[in-house]
Amino acid sequence: MCANSRSEPTGRHNIIKAREVLMSLRFVTLYVLLQMVFLSTAGYANTTGYDVVTLKNGDIYNGTVAQPRFTLKTDYGVVSIPYARMARLLLGDDGEPDRITTHFGDRFSGELQERELTMLRVLDPTLPVAVEEIREIQFAHRTLRPKIYRAPDIVITQNDDNFSTRVISEELLMTSRDGLKITNSSDIQLLDVVSLNEGEDYLAQITSNDGEIVQGKFTQPAVTVETRFGSRLEIPFAHLSRLALRVNHSGKRTRFLSVLRVNPADLIQDSMRDGSLGPPMIAIGGGSFSRGDLQGDGDSDEKPPVKIRLAPFAIGIYEVTFREYDQFCDDTGRGKPDDQGWGRGSRPVVNVSWEDANAYAEWLSRRTGQRYRLPTDAEWEYAARGGTSSRFWWGNEVLPSRANCADCGSLWESEMSAPVGRFPPNPFGLHDTAGNIFEWVADCWRDNFSAETGNDTPAGDGECGKRVIRGGAWSFPVQEVRSANRWRDFPTRRSDDTCFRLVRELDD
Repeated sequence: MCANSRSEPTGRHNIIKAREVLMSLRFVTLYVLLQMVFLSTAGYANTTGYDVVTLKNGDIYNGTVAQPRFTLKTDYGVVSIPYARMARLLLGDDGEPDRITTHFGDRFSGELQERELTMLRVLDPTLPVAVEEIREIQFAHRTLRPKIYRAPDIVITQNDDNFSTRVISEELLMTSRDGLKITNSSDIQLLDVVSLNEGEDYLAQITSNDGEIVQGKFTQPAVTVETRFGSRLEIPFAHLSRLALRVNHSGKRTRFLSVLRVNPADLIQDSMRDGSLGPPMIAIGGGSFSRGDLQGDGDSDEKPPVKIRLAPFAIGIYEVTFREYDQFCDDTGRGKPDDQGWGRGSRPVVNVSWEDANAYAEWLSRRTGQRYRLPTDAEWEYAARGGTSSRFWWGNEVLPSRANCADCGSLWESEMSAPVGRFPPNPFGLHDTAGNIFEWVADCWRDNFSAETGNDTPAGDGECGKRVIRGGAWSFPVQEVRSANRWRDFPTRRSDDTCFRLVRELDD
């Protein structure tokens, strides 16, 4: 772990501890709000009043699917979902799982147990359809209200299922470096798991309500949960990715519970032409800030510090994920990048070049009618600092589990990228600006700031040999995740430690 080992007076220690708890609470509340915003990017709004069935041969039928419940056999149990809560059913091809999205934003994957569905049509005969002939069903939003069970917790699995639930297991026994520790589920705020050895092993981390962090393995094989629809599941810890406890209101769409909120007016999520949503963004007001090495211990390309004035802009809350980038690939016929065996879904997309990142931004701009692009070097640092002037956005000292880097004490350090949003957001509400994956920016790389004019003009708008990357990565030391740190790479190179996030331009 990377915690500062210097002793503190008792009073100061208590103050610091209180601040840590407050930061942890703020993280959970922001996580819940933004996680559900993020969940909705996979949703498809059907406001037609009828269900739309698309067959694999291209035929499309409108009507009502006469099926009271849909049953999905998952890796961790059988889920049964009422028809009235179905939003989308996507049938898998070539060994891919079937996927269900509910109107609550829950995502489940597995094998659909129904083999034939019947479609009721107004003017045409009733139509029976074999499931193997169906590519997708988009369901109308119904007003029926089936029984909804209390589901205050959120589960995310390694295969990127994401759903509200209620944890049934009361006590968890963990073997850590300090020995056995029994933790009641009511004392747990977050439970994170990283899968090791191709799913054969795992390492877990508990973040308690008071901010204490413990890493280890559980003695029991699985955690028992119940979905909002009443299905009881046994989820092996090796299949679990995250469990966030007590973050939902009972029986309602997930909401955050604390007064510590991101201003909804600052959240932007554009609709695409097909009804799906683009990446969630936060609007940031313009202003002046000092860019570069402000502590005097940085690299030569961070000097001399220079004051930059910026216009307002919006920037991605998260790095662009595999789920978002794969949608771009499906739409354009572009080859999908390798995920290194770490998983896709909500992990930041890797093995993408600077040119790939720009192609995605242009595609997203066409799909939404808004202007998306890579951030300038100055915009990126301003957003990453979150209004601070310290070495890291949280301060000048390394703190455990604040970022994913080689010396940062996280579950993923020196092994792989973490799914987006697994670490506290900075004061602007942005996740993973320190560590996890380097991020492409627009600028050409140059070895110092001596030619800066104070205006936010990307260095070298034309062709250049190398482009700037920012933020550090899972395999790099803590010195590289400082807010001022800059690195560079060839614009055509693809790497497992480089991704990107986008800026959306705002109207004047």
